[in-house]
Amino acid sequence: MNVQAFEELKRVLRTIPESGFSLSDWDRCACGHATRDSWFQQQGFTKCSDFAKAAAFFEIPRYQAEELFSAPLRAAITPVMVIKDIDRLLAGEPDETPKASRRQAVIDDLLARANRAAREARRVATALVAALF
Repeated sequence: MNVQAFEELKRVLRTIPESGFSLSDWDRCACGHATRDSWFQQQGFTKCSDFAKAAAFFEIPRYQAEELFSAPLRAAITPVMVIKDIDRLLAGEPDETPKASRRQAVIDDLLARANRAAREARRVATALVAALF
């Protein structure tokens, strides 16, 4: 995790008025504002238009970049809220947001489907072996 980059991002976020901030627009989101800051430019962070680039620069997993730099549709996220999320991330606190719950529900569903598919494959394989012998 690039702690210095997060501290610099918090510095940038403190200067952004709520009216100039939107997580639904790459130019007005936390990353977009960071790319216009001289510290970030000196580090080579001059363009950010996807979560993979943000994750790579801040040295975090992509899912954390998605959680930090995106918001549910029509959610009013402010720079101060992002700063608090960064502080939680730096402190190692778990994020108990609805996104995490939705992600876990998707994972649980995928695991259940995979389990059903594996049972069906075993059933078919057993039937084929029994037919051959």
